[in-house]
This record gives sequence, C-alpha cells and structure tokens, in this order.
Amino acid sequence: MSRAWKESNDPEFWPKYRRRRRLYARRPKNGVRRCVDEFGPLNLQPRHGRHYARIRHVDRLRAAYHRTGGVQHFLGLYDLERDTLTGRFVWRKNWRTFLEFLKWVRGQYPMRRWLHVVLDNVGYHRKAEVQAYAASHRIKFYWTPTNASWLNRIECQFTALQKFALDNTDHRTHQEQQQAIRHYWSWRNRRRGITLQPWTPSRHTTSFAA
Repeated sequence: MSRAWKESNDPEFWPKYRRRRRLYARRPKNGVRRCVDEFGPLNLQPRHGRHYARIRHVDRLRAAYHRTGGVQHFLGLYDLERDTLTGRFVWRKNWRTFLEFLKWVRGQYPMRRWLHVVLDNVGYHRKAEVQAYAASHRIKFYWTPTNASWLNRIECQFTALQKFALDNTDHRTHQEQQQAIRHYWSWRNRRRGITLQPWTPSRHTTSFAA
C-alpha cells in the first residue's frame, strides 16, 4: 500500500521552512514554543484495528449509517519545552472556538513571556479578531507552508494518539471517547505508568484496562 505525497507549492516555502527550523533549534529569549493544530473530526463510530495476529480473525464492525451523537473536534497543544501534549474538545471548529482556545493557552503562562506558536494557515486562524488578540497578548504566529503540515511537530503526536487511543475502538459516547484520549495523554506526559495487562474486550470497546 502506498500513500500519495503532495509537494508544497507555497512560493514562500523556503523562508517559512527556515524560520521554523530556527525556532525548533533554539528557544527565543524570554519565550516559550508551542505547536497547535486541530485533530478530528471525532465521530462516534467503530474504528479498524490491527490485532489479527493475536485473535486469528477479523472483527465485524457494526453499521454506523446514522450518527446521532454529533461530531467533536480536538484542539491540540504540544509544548516543546516540556514535551507534553494537551488540548480541549469543542463542538465547532471556527474562529470563535479557536480564540477561546488561544485564551486558554495564553492563560497557562505568565504575560511576561512571549508565546511562539506554530500553526497552519486555515482561514479562521487569520481572522482579524484572532490576530488582534495575539498582537495584544504577546503571541507570535509561525505559519506552516501550504501542503506542508509535517513542519508542525504536533502532527506526529496526533499519529500516536490515533494509534493508542482510537484504533480498534467503538466508543458510544463522546465522554467515553474523551476519556480514552485523556488516558493516552496522561501516559504520554508521564503522569501515569502503562499497564502490563493484555488487551481485553468489553461490550463496546477494545482498549487497555486502565
């Protein structure tokens, strides 16, 4: 199986690339470095896993033609200084929810420090109200080039989150799905140890016993 690779056609690719490399190589004086991105959509649906070698058969997944539980999104925050992943869950992905998220991020650090934030250039990130808040609260944005989201270091964190928290699950409520994600990042951030128990099936989901 091969995956398509899309080259960036951003005319400012190399200046943006070099700016990001300098940021990753050295923390700016009196500043902290953060990577931000959206993960989702988080539907309530059965998700494929990779455990055929253990059980010697393929799981049958229930039909999910009607998804009445709504769709959530995860706004992620990767702290390059502490090597931690956190975030917030939202029902809508727009400039208002992103601005609230940005205020939450800003509130975690003293105002004397600049926040250097890597993020993509989706339209609502560039909304005038978002830009005004950033300018007045010591937040500096570093835009990833078009079709080059891999330059944002939170992307590889999302890959692991998908594998450990969502693959081979069938969460029936958003609260249950959020708990699985929170359990993952609690372990990811070294706040709890990993269990040595094997994967065990339950009525709705297959997951590590917490």
